[in-house]
Amino acid sequence: MLSLTVFSYTMYDLQLAVGERNQEKVLNILNAIDYEAVSLEFKCEIILAYTDLYFWGKGNVDKYQDIAREYIDDLLDDNPTYWKVYYTASLVYGHYVQRNYLLALFYYGKIFDFAKKAVEYGQDEYLAHLLYGILNLETPFGDIAKAKVHLLKALDLNPEHVYTYVELGKYYEKIKDFQMAKKMYKKALEVDGLPIWKAINIEGKNEARKRLAEVEKKCTKR
Repeated sequence: MLSLTVFSYTMYDLQLAVGERNQEKVLNILNAIDYEAVSLEFKCEIILAYTDLYFWGKGNVDKYQDIAREYIDDLLDDNPTYWKVYYTASLVYGHYVQRNYLLALFYYGKIFDFAKKAVEYGQDEYLAHLLYGILNLETPFGDIAKAKVHLLKALDLNPEHVYTYVELGKYYEKIKDFQMAKKMYKKALEVDGLPIWKAINIEGKNEARKRLAEVEKKCTKR
């Protein structure tokens, strides 16, 4: 029998709270949800919420990552063909590295493998392609050609995600196509982005403004 607390909050409620980076609201929702009673997709969102708290939360955040790690390791054992499990796993282990770059030596293989499998099992999921594209673009272990393929695929699947344009702008900067970089950064400033990505939308637009100013200087010099 499903717990009544399952129906207190929806997955979208949790996504909105995470998107706002409202730690109190996120914790209130997490505490009200019966993890064992919800769907597999909802479980992934719960894990993403815990690992997000580890990344941007305040206080003793290590305990949230411990929960995320325990949950995702169990899901990996029990659900070997669901894209979002691998996507979530890549972010959980990726947050270890973002908090401590020395851990890249231990975790980069796992992070890339999980992201690759997320794409393999989620061919039509823009988040899987976006993550794999970012990893290939932003890390020393990546392949810039793969970055382009997957970022463009993410854009095709969802043309309203602010950070996809930002990452494509960075890609075009790397290959010194500054006109295309300008186009991507301007587009990042034009799209609204989904409410569940509120904080990331703001960060993306701020980064786009900064990068656009730099690229316009390069274009002027040329």
